[in-house]
Amino acid sequence: MTLPVHEQLRRLADTLRNDVGPAVADEYTRTQAFMSSVILQRLAAQVEHGPRHSSTEAAHTATLHSALAGVLAAAPPDVAQARAEAAAAGTVASLGPLIRALYGWGSDRAEVQQALEAIRPVLRADIDRRMEIAT
Repeated sequence: MTLPVHEQLRRLADTLRNDVGPAVADEYTRTQAFMSSVILQRLAAQVEHGPRHSSTEAAHTATLHSALAGVLAAAPPDVAQARAEAAAAGTVASLGPLIRALYGWGSDRAEVQQALEAIRPVLRADIDRRMEIAT
């Protein structure tokens, strides 16, 4: 029976942290073993959660862009272009230029406030996914 990749990485990290690190006399080498363990633990979490996080991000951004299409129907060309580019990319990272364009349009506008209120939960969910890997 073959273990999933993320479990293999976790076991390797545990071995480095619990067996190799304590057995090494040189302080620098011991620190490197422990730090390698930390890196492998994070990599294991990325491998384990990555596919689910990617599909969740795609779903969240698709829903967001559907909502933004109505809210920003009367947006100026630069905002419309930023929204179209963000929608085409389909990632949370692509929202930055759109947010800048929205603030450039005017943060006191009702449309901008509605758009930002729609964007914030998507950004928060992205932070939560990243924290799942980081911890």
